[in-house]
Order: sequence, then C-alpha cells, then structure tokens
Amino acid sequence: MNGTDNKEYETLYEKLEEYSESDYYPFHMPGHKRNQRNADKSPYLYDITEIDGFDCLHYPKEIIKKRIEKVSEFYKSKKSYYLINGSTCGIMSALSAASERKKTIIMARNSHQSSYNTLFLLNLKAEYLYPSYSEEYGIAMDIQPEAVEKLLAEYDSMEEIAAIFITSPTYEGVVSNIKEIAEIAHKRKIPLIVDEAHGAHFGMHAAFPHSALEDGADIVIQSIHKTLPSLTQTAILHISRQSLIAPQDLERYLRIYQSSSPSYVLLAGIDRCMDILMKEREILFGKYAERLNNFRKNCREFRYFKLFSALGQAYDYDKSKLVIIPDFRYYNGMKLYNAFLNKYHLQMEMASERYVIAMTSVNDTDEGFERLYYALEDMEREIRISVRYRQIYSDKSQNGGNVQAYQQEANYFGKKINIGYEKAVVCRKIRDAYEEKYDMIELEMAKGKISTEFIYLYPPGIPILAPGEIITESIIQNVKRYLAQGLNVQGLSDESCHTIKVVRENWKPFRFESI
Repeated sequence: MNGTDNKEYETLYEKLEEYSESDYYPFHMPGHKRNQRNADKSPYLYDITEIDGFDCLHYPKEIIKKRIEKVSEFYKSKKSYYLINGSTCGIMSALSAASERKKTIIMARNSHQSSYNTLFLLNLKAEYLYPSYSEEYGIAMDIQPEAVEKLLAEYDSMEEIAAIFITSPTYEGVVSNIKEIAEIAHKRKIPLIVDEAHGAHFGMHAAFPHSALEDGADIVIQSIHKTLPSLTQTAILHISRQSLIAPQDLERYLRIYQSSSPSYVLLAGIDRCMDILMKEREILFGKYAERLNNFRKNCREFRYFKLFSALGQAYDYDKSKLVIIPDFRYYNGMKLYNAFLNKYHLQMEMASERYVIAMTSVNDTDEGFERLYYALEDMEREIRISVRYRQIYSDKSQNGGNVQAYQQEANYFGKKINIGYEKAVVCRKIRDAYEEKYDMIELEMAKGKISTEFIYLYPPGIPILAPGEIITESIIQNVKRYLAQGLNVQGLSDESCHTIKVVRENWKPFRFESI
C-alpha cells in the first residue's frame, strides 16, 4: 500500500486503518509520528462538547484557563492561546487584530497562503519583503534586517503600516534575525508578527534556534502538530509581554476564525504535548539532537546526495529539517520522492523541483533514521555502479568512435534554475483583482497580463503568483516545468493549469482608493 495505490476503499477510516498497520515510515507531519506513547485509547472516548466541568475555549474560566496560564508561564508570554484551527487561524487572527485601524501589511513574499487569504478577506494592501535566494538549490533564504530598514525608509509616516509579518523558520528550516527585525519595527511602533509554524520546537534545546517570542516578536504562531507530538490541526499563539497588540483585540478574531464547537480531543492533545515538554524536554530533545547530528555526520560520505544547511548563508538554520538534495543528473525532487515512497516505504513531507524534505521530530525513532540512511546508501551505490559501468563501456568504445567518451564524474548538482522570488509587479490589491471582470486565457498567452488567481505549489502553499500581479515569462515556464515533473500545482480554477483568469483589458472601474 502506498500513495499510488489504486485499491478502492469504502471509507476513509478503512484506508487509514490499513495504512496504520503498514510498514510505511512517516517522515512527515504530524510530529507524533503515529506513535502511541501519547494516547492509548480511542479518541471517541474523549470526544465531548462544552459540558459542565470542562470549561469553554473561547471564555475559559476553569481547567482550560488554568492550563493556558501554566503554558504562558512556561513560554514566558503575556498570554498564550490554544488553537484548534491550526496556525492558519492564528495568522489570520493576528493580522486582523493588527489591521483594525490600518490597512498596509509589510510582509515576506514567501509567506503561507493563509496570510494572503487574510489580505483578501480584509482588502489589505501588502508591501513585500523579498528573501535572499540560493540559485544553486532553489531555496529561499532569510529576510535581511537591512531589507526591512530600506522598505520602511520609503514611508514618510508609519501611521499607515499595521504590522510586519515574517515567516521564520521557512519550510526548509531557514531562520531570519528576528531580534534585529523586532528592534527595527519597535523603534517605529510597528508590531512584528512571526509565523513560527515550523519552529514549535525552538528554544527547547541548545541545538535549535531561539524562538521568535524570546527574540522580541509581538505575536508568535506555532503549529505544534508539525514538529511536536500533537494531533493535526493543533497550534499555539503567544503574545509577548511587550506586545503592541492588545490581547482583547486578538481574542475578538480568535472567536471569529476558530470553531464555536472546539474539539476536546484536540485540546487534550495540546495539553498532553505541553506536559511532555514541561517534564521531559531535556531528555527527549537531547536524544533527538544526537540522532540528527549522527545522521548528518554519516551523510557526509555521500557523493550524489547532500543535506542542505543554510549556515553561513543565512542568519540561522534548523537542523531538524532534512532537506535532501540529489545530483540532478540522476534524480529530480519528484523522482527521489517516489523512490523513497515506492521502493523504501518512506513517506517524505514534500517534493520540490530540486529536493525532498524529510520532516523530523522528537518522536522519530532510531529505526526511522536508519531506514532513511540505508535508502540513501542504496541509491548512492546504484549510481556509483551505473557510473562505473558507463566509464568502462566508454573506454572500450573509444577506438571504434561509436560512443562519445563519458565525462569524468564530479560533484555536480545541476544547472542553476530561475525559480526564485522575483520582485512582483503589483497592480491591484488581492481583493480588488479577484473582483475584477476577467478573461480565461491560455497560460502560455498570459505574459504581461494581470492575474486574478493564485498559483502555488502545495505543499508548502506559498504563492508563486498572487491576484493583482503581472504574469511573467519565468512564472509561465516554471509552472510548465513543475507540471511536467508531476509536482502539485494548485490555486487556479482550471485544475489542469492550462488556462488562467486575467483582468479583462480596458476594464477600468472607478475607484475611491488607489493602491
């Protein structure tokens, strides 16, 4: 059984049950890794509504209030909140609270789609910060404090700016200098909101970076289900003790974006996760750091596979993200992803054009790391045999001139590909573009047109193109290449991704507010 299994199932439960009994190892979220140490009974036994004695998430006064206060003390926040709609509702709530009286968000262009959805819902204007970029590996790096300073210097007044929004760490584990960016923001009385969804384990051990909360961000959102032993859809939001955003403003939106019937199974899952952190984090994270260090050390012997690290290229890096980069002559990201899945029964988190990501957590086992290493070792061996065979064959064929001599192998990881975040030409706010009259045209013919739709790879859900932006030739070519490689391109109403909605030419509605 695997991701390409064609067997038909009557119910999702049936399929999940069979998968749970298989030998597929989860190098993907959630961070509990299907490990039963966190729960030994059916979730149905815990599934209740807001009955007497169990408190209410939105107006906590009893047990939930006491637990959240304990968590807040643990994280040293002004106030922390349990989220059962994931980091998505935390991001949307934070941006909404910040923008009640102001309408411009300074935002990293490599932000998650939930932040763009907030721009759409509230009709906000975005000014983009662009990360530095590794052309060699196709990976966005950190947001430089200098870039923040430069963008803010373009404003005569800070009155228009609601907040600065940064993603740190990125999906690939790249960490920005949050401390310095926070200082820049706070000098101008601007709150800093950090999407730390992939860094819920930060600050738990010296082997990992500081949390953005510790480094001065006003609001920090963490998906504890990504890298900690908690159930999917669970997250925590923290307001710092020096926050420029008031808790009551935030709480208004948490009640809007979270379900009015919160799952007590999910709430209990957060509780159990927090207990583990408070009682066992030193031992658990110490062993976890040791596993990661040993694995990375052992992988240095490989010639045709690399483990990415942003150290020396960015402010900091999260070593828990195993970004595996193959020699591009033998594997692209999707081919490597499928090899892990179908041959070795290792389910990766995601595939990009140039790499795959193995998501790890404290609940990963020695067996899991060993299986991943042996899979890489086996593929490395196959490549070496293939290379040696071709070299011998080439040598024997030299005199006959029928086969061109095979070039000597070198550490080669492919040509540079322009897939970075080029500076977008923004002609409309997202909401305005979405509401324009449109024409549906072939994507190949869309160069220079204004998009009314998103395009993104999922995961991670970061827009390649957003409504209101000019469609460039590089975007068109990148999408064509992604589709050819079998990557998961989403966002367009045409699921085949052959056509796109663009603003109808000569359609210029009267506007009271310009962008």
